[in-house]
Amino acid sequence: MKIAILFESLPSGGGAFTHSLNATLDLIRFFNRKNEFVVFTNSKENLKTFENFNIKSEYFHHTFFDKLIIYLSTLKFFRFIFQFLNIQIYLEKKIINQSFNLIFFPVLSSTIFSLKKVKFVSTLLDLEHFKHSIFPEITTKDYEYREKLHFYALPKSLLIITSYASIKNEMCRHYSINKNKVIIIPYTPGRFLKSKNLKLKKYQNFKNYFFYPAQIWGHKNHIVILKAMSFLKEKYGLVINLILSGRDRGYKKILMKYIKKNKLYKNVIFTGYVSSKEMDYLYQKCKCVIFTSLFGPNAIPPLEAWKYKKPIIINEKLKDVKKNNGFLVNVRNHRQVATYMRRVFLNQYPKKLIKSGNLELKKIEKENKKRYKFLEQNIKKKLLNA
Repeated sequence: MKIAILFESLPSGGGAFTHSLNATLDLIRFFNRKNEFVVFTNSKENLKTFENFNIKSEYFHHTFFDKLIIYLSTLKFFRFIFQFLNIQIYLEKKIINQSFNLIFFPVLSSTIFSLKKVKFVSTLLDLEHFKHSIFPEITTKDYEYREKLHFYALPKSLLIITSYASIKNEMCRHYSINKNKVIIIPYTPGRFLKSKNLKLKKYQNFKNYFFYPAQIWGHKNHIVILKAMSFLKEKYGLVINLILSGRDRGYKKILMKYIKKNKLYKNVIFTGYVSSKEMDYLYQKCKCVIFTSLFGPNAIPPLEAWKYKKPIIINEKLKDVKKNNGFLVNVRNHRQVATYMRRVFLNQYPKKLIKSGNLELKKIEKENKKRYKFLEQNIKKKLLNA
């Protein structure tokens, strides 16, 4: 088979980029070597990443005309007109001319509306847009776009990949998808460029820090960590350091207001976007990984904590961490978060917690090899019957 992987995520895109890169590497690693993979990306920034991982890639550029077709294709009337007139974007023509069997989407995008002839496999990362009435960053417009995208793309997909059983069940119910069409493949940790001797001056004097790798969205719930830090400082005189990585998505000003009011500015570093090497360094040197996100049901950072053999403090409602391999907390209760932060800071926790997490990660990665083989077999069957 010849498979085109459409990679439209940027390094600054957080989890979507990490997942896209992981999925790309796993497809190449676990599928039969007779298959050919080429990554198509509309970002020149991504080409260096693919080169570092020895991934065959091609750059493409959506012309103004292509962008117009993609935009108008989100509307049913124009899709019908373009289908009738057989109007294709440059990318689809290129993929057809190079005799690819299908496109793999690590993340769904609007490009899918414009495809006329090429078959595709989709990935559904989550259904957290259902919570649009709770968090301001998920606007009604964003909710409506995702619903339109999912209702269009999922039924047309040869197969759909998702990372957790509860997502599969809700997806099949809400979008009327046959369960046999959906394959569960859990997330894997990010593949960061190793940095054994890397020294970053801006972090060198920042010791024993807790690390939260997440973009600064409201639903990431950074505020509960800051409240826990204030509580520990006031009650125990315990000074906790915290590094927050990721781009500001409009919520940083609220966090800064709290930090200034409670005099935590010497103890909190906002890194903004960090490179792969920097991320590797931050994981290596941290005291603990903390993940207080209100979205789920699963995430990549806990897997990365296990990979780097670090303790993880995480929302008890997320499903990928159990009591034997992480600290499950009510992330709406800053005192409970503080209790576990204090325990980790003082090294008052069983070290088997780390070993158990690392074993769980190895189990997931071993099972994923079988899951990708199963995916390959099912793609072949679908293509034969199409």
